[in-house]
Amino acid sequence: MIDIENQVFTEIYNVVTASYPNAKIESILNLTPSEFPCVCVEEISNTTLESTIDSTSNENHATVTYEVNIFTNKTVGKKSDAKDILNLIDTLMIGFGFIRISKEPVALSEGTKYRIIIRYRAVVSKNQTLYRR
Repeated sequence: MIDIENQVFTEIYNVVTASYPNAKIESILNLTPSEFPCVCVEEISNTTLESTIDSTSNENHATVTYEVNIFTNKTVGKKSDAKDILNLIDTLMIGFGFIRISKEPVALSEGTKYRIIIRYRAVVSKNQTLYRR
């Protein structure tokens, strides 16, 4: 299996904490974070690109999808903080060769937190080259 999850997580960690040193960055979804801002980065899909399997059944490419959840909780400015973090991550992921396939804000009923969910997809080779497809 082609696996780049650690590299993606590390790069997101580095770019977010450079601007938000107190941010909590997690590798699994945490729907009730206790520290803010909180960014959860998770590979939610990794499938073999069947059209590139070679004659010995080796996987040469995989389609990977990442989900990023951003949680903020400022009394004033929680939405703009979440968008600022989103822009950092978006620039990074698109620069790597991912395509953003969705971005959606989620209304949290109590109104004290703000959440954005973003998904990115790319095709990655066994040599870890990323392609937009």
